[in-house]
Amino acid sequence: MSMFKPSMLTVALMAAGVSHFSVVAEEEKAAKKEDVEVIEVRGISRSIIASIDKKRYSDTVAEVVDAGDLASLPDVSIADSLSRLPGVTAVRASGQSSQLNIRGMNGDFIQTTLNGREQASTSGYTAGSRWISFDQYPSELINQAAVYKSPKASLVEGGVAATVELKTANPLEAKELHNFNSSVRYSYNDAASDVGADSSGERISFSYQGKFLDETLGFGIGAAFLNQPNNAIDISAHKPTRAKTPENDNWQDFNGDGKTENSLDGFQFRSAKGNDERLGVMSTLVYQPNDALKVQFDYFRSEFESEDKKSGLNIEGISRDVNNLYTISNVSVNDDFLTAGDVVVTDTTGPWLEMRSEDQSTESTTDSFGLGLEYVTDKWELKLDFAHSEGEKTRRDMIASMHAYEYSTITLEDGSSAQAWQELRNQTFSFEQRAKNSPILTLGTDYTDLSHMRLGDWEQFPHEYTDELDSFKVDFKYHVEAGFISSVEVGARWSDREFTDKRSTFRWGAREGQNGYQMADGTIVTNKGCEFNHQNHACMPHKLDGFVTVEHTRGFDYLELDLIGIADAVFGPGNYSAQQTWEHNWTLIESGSVKEEVLAGYVMANIDTEIGDIPVTGNFGVRVVKTDTKSVGIQQIQGGEVGDKIVDDNGVERTDYRHVEYGPEYTDTLPSLNLNFRISDTDQIRFAAAKVMGRPPVYQLRGGAGSWADTANDGTSQRYNVWSKGNPNLDPFRANQFDLSYERYFEDGGAFVAAIFWKDIESLITSTTYLEGEVDWSSIGLEAPEGFVEGQYQTSHNIEGGYIKGIELAYTTMFDNLPGVFSGLGFNANYSYSDSEIGVDGGTSFSDAKLGLPGLSKNVWSATIFWNIDAFTTHLNVRYRDEYVYEGATPGGSAFAMADEYTVVDWQGTYDFENGLQAVLQINNLTDEPNTTNYGTALSTGEYKEFGRQYFLGFNYSF
Repeated sequence: MSMFKPSMLTVALMAAGVSHFSVVAEEEKAAKKEDVEVIEVRGISRSIIASIDKKRYSDTVAEVVDAGDLASLPDVSIADSLSRLPGVTAVRASGQSSQLNIRGMNGDFIQTTLNGREQASTSGYTAGSRWISFDQYPSELINQAAVYKSPKASLVEGGVAATVELKTANPLEAKELHNFNSSVRYSYNDAASDVGADSSGERISFSYQGKFLDETLGFGIGAAFLNQPNNAIDISAHKPTRAKTPENDNWQDFNGDGKTENSLDGFQFRSAKGNDERLGVMSTLVYQPNDALKVQFDYFRSEFESEDKKSGLNIEGISRDVNNLYTISNVSVNDDFLTAGDVVVTDTTGPWLEMRSEDQSTESTTDSFGLGLEYVTDKWELKLDFAHSEGEKTRRDMIASMHAYEYSTITLEDGSSAQAWQELRNQTFSFEQRAKNSPILTLGTDYTDLSHMRLGDWEQFPHEYTDELDSFKVDFKYHVEAGFISSVEVGARWSDREFTDKRSTFRWGAREGQNGYQMADGTIVTNKGCEFNHQNHACMPHKLDGFVTVEHTRGFDYLELDLIGIADAVFGPGNYSAQQTWEHNWTLIESGSVKEEVLAGYVMANIDTEIGDIPVTGNFGVRVVKTDTKSVGIQQIQGGEVGDKIVDDNGVERTDYRHVEYGPEYTDTLPSLNLNFRISDTDQIRFAAAKVMGRPPVYQLRGGAGSWADTANDGTSQRYNVWSKGNPNLDPFRANQFDLSYERYFEDGGAFVAAIFWKDIESLITSTTYLEGEVDWSSIGLEAPEGFVEGQYQTSHNIEGGYIKGIELAYTTMFDNLPGVFSGLGFNANYSYSDSEIGVDGGTSFSDAKLGLPGLSKNVWSATIFWNIDAFTTHLNVRYRDEYVYEGATPGGSAFAMADEYTVVDWQGTYDFENGLQAVLQINNLTDEPNTTNYGTALSTGEYKEFGRQYFLGFNYSF
């Protein structure tokens, strides 16, 4: 049956080529008969109204970003465009959007496809991950992006929060025989010079779409290049390392009042600088000789190099034993948290202060291609699709520490003299925490004075991740006339995916500073540990002359070290390669893979009927998914068993580990229902219900495990501890969900939407450390060696889930009834509220407190004012996000923190010369909004990051 009549403006948009639904031809004819004037809508107005049009005719609860033409979206990446949609927010990395959060859930709960094909991921920072780094997808190459909040049986499973589908253009649907779009923009960051970074950059893109052989062959190609500063003033805190539990009070009494308080372990004051370079390439070849047959090949490639070099001051060890290792006076405590004090270091193992330089640069490459075949008749449609996607990412993770040393001549027992060194004694510093701001820090030593500053530690921990995915799917649709059912769809999909991690390390020196002496014959004796990987590098502090420069940022002086230059000088070129060694057994245990084979099938019926006088459309169906997961790695064995012979990079052989490959098989049955009631020509009500599932994060599925020994709580006994990289037997995320929405569409192309949603998640996943005595090892299949106390056990496991519920409101209007130039005004806004009963363990950072679901902000809104004034168009967008729990990288690892609320403002103006040429001025992060986090109280700042404003000036040209 036919759809109800769209608005006049929708007809005009369809005629202009911004909509590709079947109603176009019919409504264009109607428009001609009625002699309707076609209104040309340009710029962001066209994108917003076209997006509403796509939402209106979607068969699921969905939000859409429609570019209209390639290169017409203003954003650096598609993540920025998506983050303006109701219920969608973004996590900013390097000052730009990367990970999406949808309806209060982070990227682990989101499935992403490109042209309907699941994508490999390069998002991992400390380990492999599933969620997609959206900043690898240039907005210039994406024609349309949709967020499916309710699934249907034909969609690829995995989106508990939502499924994000990105689409590239079909050249046979282009307006002209030959279509060309290009854009050149100069960029400037006003904060880059603060940290000595290059302020300028550029964005260059082009795309071509052509039709050949009597419009039966279409070819499209596009490329987008981005080069921009990657800079930040980065102040972060070392997370609290002492947990206070009902059984143990492991906090310290800092102010001497007889009560114990928590504290951060230290601070990092760093200037970060580098460049982001991204090259995205898209190509499409379509052959459609008749209405029945279509063959399409799509290719997408993204290369992303992010230079990320940081230098500054590091203070660490405040959570160690006060009074035994250091003294603290003039103490301030707020909300049971140490927030200020004057510190004097009294022991070389106490808190240490150092200048640190590091290189966290990453290189990411994504390749995706697919071949689709489609055959259509009057009664049935058949689609076949073959696809391959692979991603590769490396991170350097180089760190060097420079300490203040003092030297002396000592007399040994045999009466000979030796040259000794140790960290400078009685170092002092004062700190004062400030809410949502960087701490105030005062130093008692000049850490840029090369007379006593030396290199004390140089290390690297390279990360290499790969994700490779092959898939094949078949879809069959049969048109029927069977009461309320208009067509039936069946299909199947097979995929084979493998994630791999490779870890290695090189370590020399000691992070806490070196302590030792050199005898007259040159023999070096160390009083404190010094690590090196069998290259026999001398373990003594090295001078920095010629390898450092003194830099200055906002009143703070610091050393910037040439990491490679000093390594070549101290170790010799090529003599500091990272290795996998038994001394660092984690390098072998964390190097493994996860294999995943999935077979899915579905059946779905499409609805087209009437209930009374109300047209009803939608679908119902079921998808059945069988997942076979296997973790491949090595695992330490117990009880004196002899395992496999495994040799490390130093030739050391051990037999107390064995290769393992194990994991579960499970089947999920996922019913879904989508109903759309068109209660009038302008109003409709949607209802959706479904069961959804999402597989666990890859980094939590590792099967490798190892051990370490230390001293038990009694202070004398030996303690045996076990750590696991993950747990392959984790259950996936499963949830039941319901959506109900009311949508009203206006004659001017605007709309009002109100929606409520509810999700019941069966279980979540958490990483847990069981301390000595907290769990009976025999009950979980562990055994400590004879003579050892059962100690820590680190693992991942499922915990009880709960509900997530919320409301979403969206409103768009065009003020075309206003006089004169004001008739070009438009307004688009949305608001969402989310709530959940789900909590996660805050760990040592929050002292056994329960935190909210990571990624959930209760209040999120976005508002855009857009204005067309003859040839000039402009828009201003403001996005707000409430506080939320964030699991991110911290110095030395990762931890939960509370991300503070933030507001981001972007502006763009465009002048159209009406000959294909447009001038563009754009400012992102107009108010220079920083990223800040805390550890539960306003004065326990975890991170303070400033990125600066990003300016773009350039031209678009199309013909």
